[in-house]
Amino acid sequence: MDVPSFMPILRWEARKLSYDNSFTAEDLVQEGVIAVMTALESYDPERGGMRGYIRICARNRMISYLRRNGREYPAGDESVFERLRSDEFEDCCPDGIIERREAVFALFSSLSPFERDVLSAYLTCGGVTDAAVTLGCGRKKIDNALQRIRVKAREIKQDQNLGAPPQTPQGASPLPPPLL
Repeated sequence: MDVPSFMPILRWEARKLSYDNSFTAEDLVQEGVIAVMTALESYDPERGGMRGYIRICARNRMISYLRRNGREYPAGDESVFERLRSDEFEDCCPDGIIERREAVFALFSSLSPFERDVLSAYLTCGGVTDAAVTLGCGRKKIDNALQRIRVKAREIKQDQNLGAPPQTPQGASPLPPPLL
């Protein structure tokens, strides 16, 4: 194996740790390349899988770089989640933005940790195959997780009825009935 085969993993880790700052991400990828070269020399097959070992070495080196330069790093996948929760719908009214944020929050709350990792890798890498390589699992497993995420997103959209004004049947009161 060589360094280019690990570039998707390095880019994914760098984006997670850089809060989507492209300059910091580039620096982190460079640190990751150095870590991969070092890890390839020190890898012992008897101690475990190469891909996992190299990923951990690269991530640790990137975190060390951030600490040396006085930068903070996220504990999880906040960068992708925060980007999705941001005001991507600037042309919408404030109520529409709030509804979409609530829907995104509801979606993330309903996802399993693996589904969150899959969504993060998919959005960061831009494809199922790259996400599978980044996470070190099969393409079919990623496809299945994305399908579950889509189903959950559709259910939340239907529950919250996004994008449509509330429908009131003719002659019915828009207020809920009083509690007895």
